[in-house]
Amino acid sequence: MENVTANKRAYELGGIAIGFLGIPNLGDAIINKKVIEALAILEPNCNIDIICEHERSKIYAKAFFSEHKNFNSIVTVTPNFNQELPKYDLVLYVQCFDIKIFYVNVERLSKLSPALFQSMRQVDIYNKRYMNGKDFGSKALFLMARSRILKTNRYTSLACGGALPIYDNKVTINLLPEWQGEFDKLGLKKYITVGSNGGNFGRHGVKSWPTRYWVEFISLLKSKMPEITVVQSGGNGVEKFENADRHLLGTDLELTKYILKNSLLHVDIEGGPVHLASQLGTKCVVLFGATDVQYYGFSENINIVSEVCSPCLFAWDTDSQCLLGGKEPLCMLSITPQKVFDVTYRYLRSLE
Repeated sequence: MENVTANKRAYELGGIAIGFLGIPNLGDAIINKKVIEALAILEPNCNIDIICEHERSKIYAKAFFSEHKNFNSIVTVTPNFNQELPKYDLVLYVQCFDIKIFYVNVERLSKLSPALFQSMRQVDIYNKRYMNGKDFGSKALFLMARSRILKTNRYTSLACGGALPIYDNKVTINLLPEWQGEFDKLGLKKYITVGSNGGNFGRHGVKSWPTRYWVEFISLLKSKMPEITVVQSGGNGVEKFENADRHLLGTDLELTKYILKNSLLHVDIEGGPVHLASQLGTKCVVLFGATDVQYYGFSENINIVSEVCSPCLFAWDTDSQCLLGGKEPLCMLSITPQKVFDVTYRYLRSLE
């Protein structure tokens, strides 16, 4: 593993050394920070390396984890990765819905950090009881069904039945002061941000809202509130909404934080940008069709839930086709531009 931010690995510093595998998806990276925070609660003096296989994982690790007091370094996986595992006391990977324990030094962890050791034992018991043997979709459906009864969500379900101290869906996202000037240069004043279908780069087609709907929604808003600038944010390669006032696509993640933080409102489907905006304190209008609002939603947002067969994500062998056979997801088609405009308009008027 090549160290990219520090001279020493966590296991060279003394104390409990944790390796945490980073992930190249925006929303999951933010959610994973909750697990990092829980580990630090259980072992306040641990040192954590974020181990990354992808360049995007490094970007997210730097953006979301590097300011944490227990963070040590970002390292890159190399062919000898497995040989380095035993040098850590604990190596974890959050595979979307469950926490995988790659390696644990039982003798050291049980002696030096009994609380963390017992927590990992509970995670292992939880996995054997509920997670092991299930495929990806089955895990998702199982957890979402439980969430409706237990009132858990995408964050708190990672507590693994109480094994980890995760009690809410809030994490701290830091803004780097040096990017304030870059944001100021944009000259944005009174604006809302609209997403690019969750910034999902074509994944989860059943979650997407048709581009023509986005265009119609923007037209409705501009006709009633011309003083509001409509900014489309998102990654490179997403389809531009032709009538947005500004297209700030592919901007540095640190600048995107400022753009979302200072937005009057973010409008999007469920996805990574909503997690980021919500954690920054920006209210969102979120369109829920195939995705489960109980599991993925933030209660402080304005969540619009389809009344057509919602939710169905993971109940089908593909996430690119409508379960009912529609050429476009029927759930998302039922959320009309007028409906999204109505709630957006009411909220923006309430700010005056």
